[in-house]
Amino acid sequence: MRESKCSLPEERTGARVDKRDSKSYEVVPLQGRCRKQSSISAFTLLELIIAISIGTVLILLVSFAIRMGFFQMEKGSKWLEDKYRDNSALFFFHQQTTSMRSELINKDTIFDGDSDRVVFITPISLERSYGLGLMMVHYYIEEGNEGFSLNYKEKRFVPGENLNSFKDQNASMFDDSEVVEIINGCDKILFQYLGFLEDADVTSDKSVPEWKDEWLENSLPKAVKVVLTKDGKSQELIAPVMVMY
Repeated sequence: MRESKCSLPEERTGARVDKRDSKSYEVVPLQGRCRKQSSISAFTLLELIIAISIGTVLILLVSFAIRMGFFQMEKGSKWLEDKYRDNSALFFFHQQTTSMRSELINKDTIFDGDSDRVVFITPISLERSYGLGLMMVHYYIEEGNEGFSLNYKEKRFVPGENLNSFKDQNASMFDDSEVVEIINGCDKILFQYLGFLEDADVTSDKSVPEWKDEWLENSLPKAVKVVLTKDGKSQELIAPVMVMY
């Protein structure tokens, strides 16, 4: 009986046949001829430098805008505070002037005023509005490094106080009084007083009052005006004197 020898195929799909002398066959995996190349996308160094530069510029712009915003808020707050303080001081001065009292010391009316200062009697106190009795108040102007300021002093008024002459000693009356600066930083501050001319007939309909820089009459003026000039803008307050006895 004849034995038939069948030879194995030398090539198979995906493998190579290695024929050796030992008459044994070994299947060796076939290396792929085409190997897929893997690619990873990334920024180049130039693109990274450009991105960092743009981000730095944007951060600087945003921080500058925020800083300017806070500066404007602080400036606006300061302006509002100063404005509110000035208006409050003028309102308080108006209250005291309109409630002025007509009092005498040795036949001298207790009122003294020029362009830099004014003294009068009122029942309104800065410490506690009403309830302290009559108060003698003193407004005066001083010049400092930041401009002109309006200062205020007050003291209890005693009607029976024996003074030789009020107009000669009224400044020394406030030596022991506390100084309160109610307005500051002004370019100019002045007082004016409304009254008639010395030779004018008060009872005549043709007599016209005028503003004076100094009050020399032994009586109360018709009104008191204070003029404030700050940052080139002027503000006037006219307080009528509603005489109280």
